[in-house]
Amino acid sequence: MLPELVRRLRPAALMVAEYAGNGAYGLRHPSLLRSGATASDQHRRLPGDELVPHPNWQATRAETIRAPAAAVWPWLVQLGYGRGGYYGDLPWWRGERGRGPAASADRILPEFQHLDLGDVLLDGSGCDATHGAWTVRVVEPGGSLVLFSSRTLDGREVDPRAEPKPRLFFDCSWAFVLVPTGEAVTRLLVRSRLRMVPGWALRGAGFLTLGDTVMQRAMLRGIRPWPEQAPHQHTAATGAFR
Repeated sequence: MLPELVRRLRPAALMVAEYAGNGAYGLRHPSLLRSGATASDQHRRLPGDELVPHPNWQATRAETIRAPAAAVWPWLVQLGYGRGGYYGDLPWWRGERGRGPAASADRILPEFQHLDLGDVLLDGSGCDATHGAWTVRVVEPGGSLVLFSSRTLDGREVDPRAEPKPRLFFDCSWAFVLVPTGEAVTRLLVRSRLRMVPGWALRGAGFLTLGDTVMQRAMLRGIRPWPEQAPHQHTAATGAFR
């Protein structure tokens, strides 16, 4: 499992190292943990922080989108495999619609414009509620969407009520927060908080943080153009803007 994952992440490692300009050091460079976020963004409290109160790894990233929050929200609420995708369609990524940009939606999908607390979003093909799943823990239309997962390194979900716990697992929250900064400008903040158990295992699970770095940057860049191209698009599902 791990050798295959490392092989698939090798192109990602090269891309991040090239971006940072410092080879292997670049993978740990602080700029990759904020990717557009300000110092204020990094330190502000966001919805979902309480889900992982004592993380041993955190990254906050941001993108400025020249569209109102109401125009960005429909693209966020349809996140997930089998839904709108994750917009971070890197060249080697294969989605259900094919490779590259075709892997994620290029339009608002009315059938996926509603989420409830407890709904499950999947990572990809072959995943289900017990493997490679995210549970919706916060949903504030037009404001924030927070997902949570507790899983082993092979993607198996950990039942919070089960005892004993696995010897090695991690809790992770994934928050998407829309912050209006003008009449038609929105800051999209994305925060990942991870608590690896036991903590020392984080050193040997660098592929988790590497994957987060690469995919979050790709997602932010991938989602921004769509609401900017049609910021006043109306959907029957939301009815929120024209």
